[in-house]
Amino acid sequence: MATRAQEVPAGPPLALSGPADHRGVVDDTWIVAPKRLGDATLAAVKNYADEGDIAAGVSLRYRIDNADWIIADVFIYPAGEGDNATMLGRAMEDFRESVAFAERQQIYRNVWWGDESSYTALLPGGKKLEGRFLPIVFDSQQDMLTSRAYLFYRKLYFVKIRLSTTVEAVDSLAENADRFIGSLLDGIDIVSVGTCGRKMDIVVTPPGQSPPAGLKDGVSSDGYRMLLRADRRGTTAHATQMAKTAALAAKRQQANGCTSLEYEPPRDDDTRTVLHLSFGPNDWGTSQKQP
Repeated sequence: MATRAQEVPAGPPLALSGPADHRGVVDDTWIVAPKRLGDATLAAVKNYADEGDIAAGVSLRYRIDNADWIIADVFIYPAGEGDNATMLGRAMEDFRESVAFAERQQIYRNVWWGDESSYTALLPGGKKLEGRFLPIVFDSQQDMLTSRAYLFYRKLYFVKIRLSTTVEAVDSLAENADRFIGSLLDGIDIVSVGTCGRKMDIVVTPPGQSPPAGLKDGVSSDGYRMLLRADRRGTTAHATQMAKTAALAAKRQQANGCTSLEYEPPRDDDTRTVLHLSFGPNDWGTSQKQP
């Protein structure tokens, strides 16, 4: 990812404590999953890194209230960086290959593919997230099942949601899908820590100078550009200003999924489970990563 650093001259050199040292683009990722999600309850979790397959990420299984015949599986795994359309195309290829692999292993048999289409997830508060949808029908362990796969790309990760049941109950999948998917995408948080393939841009303005565009509150929308004002002696104003600005920058970086600033991950408690992935320096690159 191309980066650019800029500083507005403001007298003597500015000494700032920089971000923590990082091993690579992503050092660690924390996936925070609610144990109670709208009308669904978390029933099982799995971290594939525990089995040496960190590229597979994690899986979650939820039970939907009053629809215990539906299996709701969620897979969250590393994607890399790219535009939404390209990454969704990769996610769909990955899903098709995973089903083909299961068919070659005779886990699935007689697979029938439905029509792939776009899908817009409606999140609480009016937000939307564009994804892809693909239904399949297959034989598995002497049962004929139907499954609806919903694929999304967010915060450097793929999110694959599969709702499965017997073919006789196929209508119930559509009836429960929209509400469950919206609650899931809104409720699960993904925060990665590393260089994020970027550098902080620190802008220092002399006294009386207007802030640059996009820095009215001192921080850019993505959190990677910060404004520090110099006082009349040409030094930075106060440590409290620096701390406040850095905290806002960290918050905005985390909202976009990756931060190079300090991050204190939450802990497991009665309301959430926290899954941790730790990467080596060569596990991620600024190019797209095939899971």
